[in-house]
Amino acid sequence: MHQTRNKKSSDHSAKPPMSSLLLFVLLLAAKAGTADSVPARPGCQALCGGVEIPYPFGIGTICSRKGFEIDCINNGSAGEIPVLPTPDQNIRVLHLSVSPFPEARVVLPVAWQCFNSTGDVTGSYAGDVDFNREGVYRISNTQNELFVLGCNTYAYNNGVRVYDSRFSYKYYTGCITVTNDKTDPRDDACAGLGCCRVDIPPGITDTSMTISGWSHANQEFCPCDYAFIVEKGNYTFKASDLISNNQTMPLHVDWTMPLRLDWAIRDNGSTTAVSCAQAPNKTDHEYACLSNHSECINSTNGPGYFCNCTQGYEGNPYVVGGCTNINECQYPQRYPCPSGSKCIDTNGGYKCKCNLFRRGEECRPIIPMTVVALLGTFVAIFFLVLLLWFIYMDGKRRVKRACFDKNGGEVLKEAAGIAIFTQEQLNKITNNYDTPIGKGAFGSVFLGEINEKERVAVKRSHFENKKGGQLQQGGEFVNEITFQFQNRHPNLVRLVGCCLETNIPVLVYEYISNGNLYNLLHGQRDKVLLLRTRLNIAIGSSEALAYMHSHADRDRIHGDVKTANILLNDNLMPKVSDFGSSRLLSTAKYATAVAADMSYIDPMYMMTHRFVPKSDVYSFGIVLLELITRKTVRYGKDRSLPVDFVKSSKEKGNARELYDGNILSHDGDQCHYCGECLDKIGALAVQCLMYDVDDRPTMAEVVDELKQAANLVDNCKQRAIVSQHTVAHV
Repeated sequence: MHQTRNKKSSDHSAKPPMSSLLLFVLLLAAKAGTADSVPARPGCQALCGGVEIPYPFGIGTICSRKGFEIDCINNGSAGEIPVLPTPDQNIRVLHLSVSPFPEARVVLPVAWQCFNSTGDVTGSYAGDVDFNREGVYRISNTQNELFVLGCNTYAYNNGVRVYDSRFSYKYYTGCITVTNDKTDPRDDACAGLGCCRVDIPPGITDTSMTISGWSHANQEFCPCDYAFIVEKGNYTFKASDLISNNQTMPLHVDWTMPLRLDWAIRDNGSTTAVSCAQAPNKTDHEYACLSNHSECINSTNGPGYFCNCTQGYEGNPYVVGGCTNINECQYPQRYPCPSGSKCIDTNGGYKCKCNLFRRGEECRPIIPMTVVALLGTFVAIFFLVLLLWFIYMDGKRRVKRACFDKNGGEVLKEAAGIAIFTQEQLNKITNNYDTPIGKGAFGSVFLGEINEKERVAVKRSHFENKKGGQLQQGGEFVNEITFQFQNRHPNLVRLVGCCLETNIPVLVYEYISNGNLYNLLHGQRDKVLLLRTRLNIAIGSSEALAYMHSHADRDRIHGDVKTANILLNDNLMPKVSDFGSSRLLSTAKYATAVAADMSYIDPMYMMTHRFVPKSDVYSFGIVLLELITRKTVRYGKDRSLPVDFVKSSKEKGNARELYDGNILSHDGDQCHYCGECLDKIGALAVQCLMYDVDDRPTMAEVVDELKQAANLVDNCKQRAIVSQHTVAHV
């Protein structure tokens, strides 16, 4: 079953009568968005300067209806432009519309009047424009408004000439603007101080302005007045529009404003009311609505009528065959059909055809859908489940294989010693990731057990790439994994293997049992840490970084050096971790992308976005300060450890008031050089924190300095032991 929906008869209920304006607004809404370009008369020029010239407009008398002539002139560098020809000047046309509303958008000059310092008029222009020889146009009262700019001024526009009456014109429209001080006018404020505006009445046929007012003497800051009608929303008042350094000519001598003109078929300008009822018969050659499926509509701005295509059609009603059928089925939001039906276009309308087993105006099912569903379900359910299971498993297999290949699996399989895990293996190793042991910016770490003797840390990314890509390209990731696996430095966390069956590979590292340096320093405050122990941690960590900075022919940077990334085993041996975010240095010896803790970041990176090996040196300098002070980077009430330490060192030569007192109390009895050693480490940290990277040491130099400090402590303690033995012997 189907139903026809013809828009001409879509509402049969009784309603109160509407004004012609409201009726026209509803007509616009019905037609909105359906009209494409409307044609010119056959054989006539259709474009000028990019502006369409639809009939009844035309370039030349034989191509246009009387009063609708358009000239296409050469405007120099601007090329060709369309204009309304007038006796004294050409009025530029910006746009011409015939449907759904008859309108011409044009540009008109601004009226002005200027004064000297004594208030005498030095020049003026009334803005007279004669564009209405045949009475075709009216200035749109709904789309335009009148502006007056000045300081002691009133201006008005008049329209519709009348005779034997008290006034010469039917309409006088204007406003007053006064200003006593140059600071009174305000941008965007047009309410009487330097600027005023009013709506205009219908029926105005020209823009001749009358500008008058009061004395402008001694008002040099406001030498000129302006008056103009402009399209609503196109002009916003600026106080600077009143100011000029030239009192003999206005600031805007060539100022023009766009406005909209209504037009209609007006019987050659006669003041006699020309309505659709009075228009010639359709067979008369004077009748304007020539196309089939066109209709006549009375003008709402002055006498006359205009034409539109009837509902269900679009195009140019002024041209024979200009109104063509709209395919409503292409606009389902505007022309809906009920659920369970199909839209079929018809001439002037459309119909909705119900699908199989549906009928009625709402296309309801003939039999309950539950019955149909049950019959189909019992037949197909078994095969559907099998099919879905096969598709699911095959899809998972394909995704895993695609990720494996994309992540360089074939290359890494050939790399000796690298363990390649499957997702199922990692689920078993981690007991389905049930024991988290850490969480960072890019991923979480879970405890796993490969066998009874080997525990591992499994790092899985937080991120999922919805497009199936990954954070690093395949070749780049292969290089990253190869580097991490091949490094055999005792102070770097060892990579055991990886899983390549996910968008972002899962990495498996050796398990370091004793947490990280941050927790040791700041979370276990009651644990005593001797100076030599802290030096061992510093030396081992710096050796790992120095190794990374000079690893064969492929230098690297860590990019996120901090105490939280220095892990400790049961003997407090340091293991630098989380260098999966490290970067190979480019040929220019810097990296442009790192993922670092902002508390440890090199300030030069913040300015240049270039991370160099000595950026790691800066971060390690803060680690040294944490080791000897046991303070966090931000401590107290928003205090900064590196700022306070460097400041104290510069002012006093050292920063002993910031040292961890436990070092001196536990080491001082055996080593009177303890304070000197701390000063040496503090000075090294200050050097690492130098703003200019060239003033910082390399990591290799940091290692040497720390070893010298360790020798100082060892020698001091050795002498102390010898001295105690001698005293005891005596």
